[in-house]
Amino acid sequence: MRFMWIDIANEPHVRLWKRFLSRYPQKALITVRRKGLLVDLVNRIMPESKPIIIGRWESDEAEKIRAFADRVRELTILLDNYDVNLAISKGSAEQARVAFGLSIPFVALNDNDLPPHIITKLTFPLSKVAVVPECFSGPIYGPVIRFPGVFEISHVLDYLKNPTKKEHRRLGLDEGKYFVVRPPPVGSHYLKEEAGSFDLLIYKLLKETGLKEVRFLRKGGIKLPSGRIIKSVVDGLDLMSTSAGVISGGGTMAREAAILGIPSISLFPREDPCVSKVLMNAGLLIKPKASKLVKEFIFISKARDELKDLAHKFLNEHGDPVDAIAEAIRLATS
Repeated sequence: MRFMWIDIANEPHVRLWKRFLSRYPQKALITVRRKGLLVDLVNRIMPESKPIIIGRWESDEAEKIRAFADRVRELTILLDNYDVNLAISKGSAEQARVAFGLSIPFVALNDNDLPPHIITKLTFPLSKVAVVPECFSGPIYGPVIRFPGVFEISHVLDYLKNPTKKEHRRLGLDEGKYFVVRPPPVGSHYLKEEAGSFDLLIYKLLKETGLKEVRFLRKGGIKLPSGRIIKSVVDGLDLMSTSAGVISGGGTMAREAAILGIPSISLFPREDPCVSKVLMNAGLLIKPKASKLVKEFIFISKARDELKDLAHKFLNEHGDPVDAIAEAIRLATS
């Protein structure tokens, strides 16, 4: 039996692959690395996938190299037991290297066009086809399929069919009385510097609005307003859908919230990637100056109905990114 090999490298990718396999069912080998609550998230959202846990994520530069080498070796050994006709992932350098070495056609996905383009450099040159948003301005090394919009569209489409809106009650939170916070991804290849004034800005917003903070921790889990830390998986989309808004020092959660029509603010401490700018241009995501954060948050919070309409319009004007993925797979295997 032949398998399509999907390597899930980060938490945001889980819903993307869940959506893809529901739209394009096929026999898939799913591998996942240890990174925060990533393994738990895959088991919760894709329980039928029976993921195989291989390797780990590291933040230290030297440890990243060691983890890379270990994981390449372990993945290569794993594939001795599977007949794989295609490899595909969003940002897995280990998969790219193994697929290249074993002559397996590889499809690379990416949407982060911020320099130094490390993941793009490590994956795109080894791919048979790449998939990127139309706005992507990073380096391209070969055949590419571009799609309108952002990958996060695929993240939210299934949820929008059944917005349960119950996670806040499970956690003892009042609807509309808290905002979701995601700190900057310090330690990633595109953000080495410290987060700067991020925490001070959040403190000021808490003080002036009277809202509570629910913080999604970078190492996994969430911190509730009481200070209690929940180390189990929490449905981020569901929690954001009943929040007063989302403030992120990263990108994915801010974009997901924006497409859901939730007040969404980017405090990413450098220039935003093109996919965030697409949503800014659509009026769904804002990036205020530090001195205007509270004012802008209050302003956008009063425009929830308008945001819902804009989000609906954005979804109607853009297709499902998994269709572009399916086309790339067809080209890579033809």
